[in-house]
Amino acid sequence: MSHRQTTNLPDFRGLAAFDAVLAEGSVAAAASSLGWSHPTVDHHLRRLEQQAGAKLLERGPRGSTPTAAGRVFAVRVRQLLEAGRRAFTELDAWLDDERRLVRFGIFPTLGALVVPGILRRAELAHLSLELTLDECERLARQLEQGQLDAAVLFQAPGLPTHLSPEVTTELLFAEPLVLAVHRSHPLAAAKPSQPIREFTELRQDRWAFGASGGDTLDEATRELCRRAGFEASTGMHSDDYPAILGMIAAGQLVAVVPVSVATWHDDAVAFLPIDTATLTREVVLATREEPPAALRDAIAGALSELSTR
Repeated sequence: MSHRQTTNLPDFRGLAAFDAVLAEGSVAAAASSLGWSHPTVDHHLRRLEQQAGAKLLERGPRGSTPTAAGRVFAVRVRQLLEAGRRAFTELDAWLDDERRLVRFGIFPTLGALVVPGILRRAELAHLSLELTLDECERLARQLEQGQLDAAVLFQAPGLPTHLSPEVTTELLFAEPLVLAVHRSHPLAAAKPSQPIREFTELRQDRWAFGASGGDTLDEATRELCRRAGFEASTGMHSDDYPAILGMIAAGQLVAVVPVSVATWHDDAVAFLPIDTATLTREVVLATREEPPAALRDAIAGALSELSTR
């Protein structure tokens, strides 16, 4: 049972020392990374464990590792430290020109199309956006750790991105998907009058999937292949759509891609529509707290502009 006094506020130097030990693997290495002396780190770690009412680290000749209690504590420690850093960053942004800082992430394929419009609208709304372009899995992790305030992610229907209850999502739009194949593929030659509903005729093909391994759209595609009676054969892992389309144009792969990618025209690639009841891509706005209305407006305006184009 913990003997902690619940009114105690956390010692941020102790939190920083604990986080540095977890990152560096030892007290000595943590002291070096923080620029503190070894006794100083030891002192703050002892105070932190007294405040916690529990042992947080196991120390040994080969370094220090978190106890079970330390592992539970570590999740919040990183968030607290990030929140402390953010408090000063937000203050600096406001002191510079009285703008509200929002740390915003978006996945690259959509970001390349809408980020200029979002930034332009944010500027007019007096928002200062700190932008991160990255894959959905990493953006979700940064949201969880408090390094981002909001992010635009994609997911397959029924397979939402794995997020903690602290992160809420709202659907922005559902984007149709197409099957990208070489022009000589039997499906392309057949010129189906109806959108594709099953992948039976793709059992001999090799597939391009995302690089991260945590893409719910890839999971949904693999499941459709299983329903057709086969396991998808992976020929490439990449998040680079031009590279994927290049391999398809060379007759090496097939892939499920968003309809927006079909605008990157290549005469050797055929884009075959997939029935929306079979598979779509949901684009969602994920946030740790209620985002500024101006951010929502900026995203909605940029998406509207994109759809018009």
